[in-house]
Amino acid sequence: MPAPKKNARHEPIRRCVACRRAAPKHTLLRFARDPHTRQVQFDPAQRLPGRGAYLCPNPDCFHIARKRKSLARVLKTPVDEAILDAAEAWMRSMQ
Repeated sequence: MPAPKKNARHEPIRRCVACRRAAPKHTLLRFARDPHTRQVQFDPAQRLPGRGAYLCPNPDCFHIARKRKSLARVLKTPVDEAILDAAEAWMRSMQ
């Protein structure tokens, strides 16, 4: 097995809560649960504190997450549909 490059940067890998596909963190959309208020927010900058959950920027993953309530299960708190709508609108505007 070849030795890893010394200059290679570590890239965090996260898993989509809907399709369960592992991908580099920067390619996924993050949702964060505030540690004090337990409110869920869409976190496009991926900087908010608290527990995070990730979704692929794919309409099918949004559909699956809504149907299975994947974000609510992973974040252990209810997730308002408006948050998913806002994230989906942001995703479409970035394409």
